[in-house]
Amino acid sequence: MHADRFDNQAAFDLLAHPEHQRLLYGALKAAHVTKYHPQFEDCVTVAHLTWLAAYQNYEPELPANLADFRKFAFRRIKWRTVDYLRNQTLRTQSQVKLEHALPIAIDPMADQEIHWQLAALLTELLAQCRPGERIYLTEFFLEEQSVASIMHRHQVSRRTVYNWRTRLLTKAHQLYQQQAHN
Repeated sequence: MHADRFDNQAAFDLLAHPEHQRLLYGALKAAHVTKYHPQFEDCVTVAHLTWLAAYQNYEPELPANLADFRKFAFRRIKWRTVDYLRNQTLRTQSQVKLEHALPIAIDPMADQEIHWQLAALLTELLAQCRPGERIYLTEFFLEEQSVASIMHRHQVSRRTVYNWRTRLLTKAHQLYQQQAHN
């Protein structure tokens, strides 16, 4: 390992070499980011920070293993850029358009009422559950355990856990329909 691995200036000095600049922009190009991309500048910043992280996390001695480091950095930059763009796309898709945001009313009491209704539904559902359904309700929904961990903890088959789930959801649906009619 190189002694000055956390020396940021050394990492950016290495990046300043023209062949490493080409590597950085080549990795961006491999991630389908050109200078005409709307988030090009942001991606360049992400690439620079990824170069720094790659420099800090690369274990073998530099500059003896510079060729391997270049491959390592290229892959890191490409995939970090792809992840960044994917996250940006998901964030943009989940945002409410401005023209639709106006009619959205923020009512904290409505949220509290929904919470109370859900608590009442769960309490009534727990009272009607058979033991296996109660296990599924508490461990899967409330404790967020996986089906596999429920199977192993209670030494039952996957089919048994799925049967508990089916019966529980049927009862929950019936209770919800009863509350909707009241």
